[in-house]
Amino acid sequence: MIDRVILLAERLRVVGFDIGTSEVIDASRTLQFIPIENGNLVRECLRAAMAKAPDPLGRFDRCFDAVFRHRANSADESAASGAANASAPIANNESYGPTGGLDNAVLQALLSGDDDALAALAQQAVSMYDGGADDDGSERRLMHRVLRAIDLSRMLSAAMQQLRRNGEIDELELILRRNELSQRIEEFRRRLAAEIARQLDGRSPLDAPPIPERASLDEIDLLKLSRADYEELRRVLQPLLKKMAAKISQKRKLKSRGRLDVRRTVRRSLQTGGTPIDVVQRRRHPTRPEVVVLCDVSGSVAEFAQFTFSLMNALHNEVRKVRSFAFVDGVAEVTDVFQEAQHDIAVNRLVERRGVVGLDGHSDYGAVFAQFAKQHLEDAVGGGTTVIISGDARGNYRDAGVDTFERISARARRVYWLNPEPTDLWGTTDSLIDSYRHGCTAVHEVRTVGQLADVIAQLI
Repeated sequence: MIDRVILLAERLRVVGFDIGTSEVIDASRTLQFIPIENGNLVRECLRAAMAKAPDPLGRFDRCFDAVFRHRANSADESAASGAANASAPIANNESYGPTGGLDNAVLQALLSGDDDALAALAQQAVSMYDGGADDDGSERRLMHRVLRAIDLSRMLSAAMQQLRRNGEIDELELILRRNELSQRIEEFRRRLAAEIARQLDGRSPLDAPPIPERASLDEIDLLKLSRADYEELRRVLQPLLKKMAAKISQKRKLKSRGRLDVRRTVRRSLQTGGTPIDVVQRRRHPTRPEVVVLCDVSGSVAEFAQFTFSLMNALHNEVRKVRSFAFVDGVAEVTDVFQEAQHDIAVNRLVERRGVVGLDGHSDYGAVFAQFAKQHLEDAVGGGTTVIISGDARGNYRDAGVDTFERISARARRVYWLNPEPTDLWGTTDSLIDSYRHGCTAVHEVRTVGQLADVIAQLI
């Protein structure tokens, strides 16, 4: 085991970890106090001793699996087989998600704390959605596909609902279980990232190129951020807001300059002998727009929606009014949530708002636009309204509701669509973005929080 720990340290150094002799000694000593036949316990103890920083790309898990690949796969296969047969429903819906039983299996493994089953399910989920030979081999593409299939943003809510239905658990224990489940969901997300990297990269970590220096958090693809990174990004969101406000202020100054004021220019030129050195322009008064924000809070775009809401609702000084709506396959106004909030709003709180989730909890843009037009179009959207839609336009092969969307577009002054998917995925499989494009003033690819802030500053 000591030799394997040393080999693990060497591989971790290659991929960018700062591993010193003291970390190797600490990791070796921890093995004296744990049953080394428990692979997951060994993994976590070595991670605690050797990985001192967040690992959103799953590099530690890749190196660990390469070093300890001797572990038999039969246990994992049996765990996956047993977990896949789990039949407990999620949110009273046994066919929850395109993965069906796989979603239920993940839920039961999270509730029971079965690490072996979660590891096997991560491997099974990635294998199911690897895209086959026609895929371009993109790690982000595969991660996006898996997260759309296994809706982790709703998994915590579904688990808490099941615990409440079971009864005999007081509120304090529910809070403790919620924190525990949140950690397990983040661990499962990390396992997915590591498994994707392992399947897409057949090279040994020693043969892999060095990991480039990490970019700032606001410039990292949102799908590659870990839970710890999300928390850190929320803490540093204020500088982004200041940067965005400065851009909007500069833009308004430029807009305030209108056409040449000939009369005032001629008058000033008298001081310079008739030479118009000091040119005077007419002053304009740019109007502050009303903004309606509709954000998809389902699946892998849930965190993106949270940052969209946070940025937009921080612009009360620059816009006349902001009204926020969250949707999955139903839609509900959440403006009051942000007006009353003293801190960041969790995505789960938005998803749990009555009306956001309709019949089955999977994105249905056609139904959402129809419901929005029926309930909110008259009072929310007018001739001076800017509508901003945030979502990946994945409609699960349902009706796009183009006619209703065009009604919304015709009534609004401008309509912008912010899509966190890469442009090469637009229009593929169940993507409806091409159906909505002609009704939009512009469609923007926005994959980082930095890009999101820049785009919003340009639109307002």
